[in-house]
Amino acid sequence: MTSKLPVRANAVTELAKMLVAGGISTDALANAPTIGDIRQLAKRRIPKMAFDFADGGADAENTLRANTGDLAKVTFVPQSLVDVSEQQLKTTVAGEELPLPLMLGPAGSVRIFGGDGELSAVRAAGQAGLTYTISTASSWSIEEIAAEATGPLWFQLYMWRSRDTVRTLVERAAAAGCTALVVTVDVPVNGKRARDHRNGMSIPPKVTLRNAMGVARHPKWFASLMRGPAIGFRNLEGIAEGSSAMSHQEYINTELVNLSATWDDIAWLRSIWTGPLFVKGVMSLSDAHSAAGAGADGVVVSNHGGRQLDGLPSSISVLPRIVDALGDRLSIIFDGGVRSGGDVLKAKALGADAVALGRSWVWGAAAAGGRGVQRVIDIYRSELRESLILLGLDNVENIDRSFVNFPPEWSRPEGSRDLQVR
Repeated sequence: MTSKLPVRANAVTELAKMLVAGGISTDALANAPTIGDIRQLAKRRIPKMAFDFADGGADAENTLRANTGDLAKVTFVPQSLVDVSEQQLKTTVAGEELPLPLMLGPAGSVRIFGGDGELSAVRAAGQAGLTYTISTASSWSIEEIAAEATGPLWFQLYMWRSRDTVRTLVERAAAAGCTALVVTVDVPVNGKRARDHRNGMSIPPKVTLRNAMGVARHPKWFASLMRGPAIGFRNLEGIAEGSSAMSHQEYINTELVNLSATWDDIAWLRSIWTGPLFVKGVMSLSDAHSAAGAGADGVVVSNHGGRQLDGLPSSISVLPRIVDALGDRLSIIFDGGVRSGGDVLKAKALGADAVALGRSWVWGAAAAGGRGVQRVIDIYRSELRESLILLGLDNVENIDRSFVNFPPEWSRPEGSRDLQVR
């Protein structure tokens, strides 16, 4: 009896040749049409503990879901029969012109997702001309990331207990060419991220009984982690005692927990930093007023992607009242739940100057390194252009609230604390 296996194998080979010859792409990344598809590629490429580290939120993840859910409540009001033969997507933030109303926001420990992490991302940002924000908790140092940058750089800073540590990091950021400082104020302690606890996630990642099977199913990911320096917080080398990630984590656990920080610390930062200064994690009018009073040039309206205090409102729902009160005094960047070019336009319509991407570009890095981040940027660029055309606009700077419907209570103060200025 003659086996049919060789015939079948040849048929499969011939079919593959025909598909390629016919121009049908087999590149999953190139064929990913949305950020949601990029997320799915990342989910398949890395083990659950690494994916959940990027994907998860705090506690019951109510705020995480609210960020995306409330953006869906904002609907468009288009205008028709308008000449949109050309589109202008440029915007200006803190005196810097961006080709898109986007920047790559800060994300730490990106090398956990494989490859060279932040280095791939900063290269992709530079190729697109977008600002990249270096995280204090990056897997690579300020200097190592800056060496790969070809576009604008900002630096994200935590309110450390030690002013000497803060001053050192600020001076290094300035020396590396960072043009703006982003001070994160919503992490006096880390929120409880239940997924990470369940998965046994740690920095550096450890193989445990709970996550061993997931690691075994992703040998390429594990091999990429073994290449290069140990995963840790390289910005702390020379600051924290020792050089291991574990000693860095111990330093963070003692020095990052700064329960005595006040707005006076922001005023002090203003005195030692000459460039634009943004306060990230602003979710109330009182905090926005306090940021302005301390000398900040702008705020990032953000609930940390739902990763800190669960039960906060969505970022988009507090954006309008902050814009109404302080949009003429502060640059306002939006962060939270953005998954499409349409979401970017919704934030712009409600008054944001630009949007800082977080999970989106991290999913891209997890899916395919630098190519993944480039694909994420390409998706946003194409969706921005398409949405602008469909709205009947030729310039992203011309969108305003007349082009959207949103819950009216979002533009009203929610309580007496919102009216107080600290």
